[in-house]
Amino acid sequence: MTATEQAKTRRKPGQIVEMVWDPITRIIGNLGLYTKIDFANREVTECHSTSSLFRGYSVFMKGKDPRDAGFITSRICGICGDNHTTCSV
Repeated sequence: MTATEQAKTRRKPGQIVEMVWDPITRIIGNLGLYTKIDFANREVTECHSTSSLFRGYSVFMKGKDPRDAGFITSRICGICGDNHTTCSV
């Protein structure tokens, strides 16, 4: 029996609760968080996020040197430059 199978057999019967925070508006644009949480086993079984704001980074980066993407995108937003840099690189 694998470790995963053993963990499943030891789990308490839990009720998975869906929790949604949408919109989270203290950022530029809207952010939504969607989760499924098993509180009995203290486990997040599923989690994803969405953002409904189109910034158009891919549009205005056309024709630019890809090596410049991190420098350009990091300066577009005054709040989350590190995230844009990481994603563009």
